[in-house]
Amino acid sequence: MTLVALATGWYVGWAIGLVVVLIAATLLLTLIALGRRITQQAVEITTALEGVHRNTNALWDVRATNHAIDRITRGLEAARKNLAR
Repeated sequence: MTLVALATGWYVGWAIGLVVVLIAATLLLTLIALGRRITQQAVEITTALEGVHRNTNALWDVRATNHAIDRITRGLEAARKNLAR
């Protein structure tokens, strides 16, 4: 094996190693960027859901209001029956 062939093998090995490192670094940077994007979207979704919660919180009072209206209606019916006697 000559010195030129040996040097060429080293150059090829270094070139392949450099390509592998560049691909790995590119993939890692892509994953980090996507992770940051997902984190930002999760924050935006959480903020939107908190707004939805605030805006629809009054709907839970509808049940209590319906019960109060039902009690009033029953009381009025009973009073009407007592007056009709």
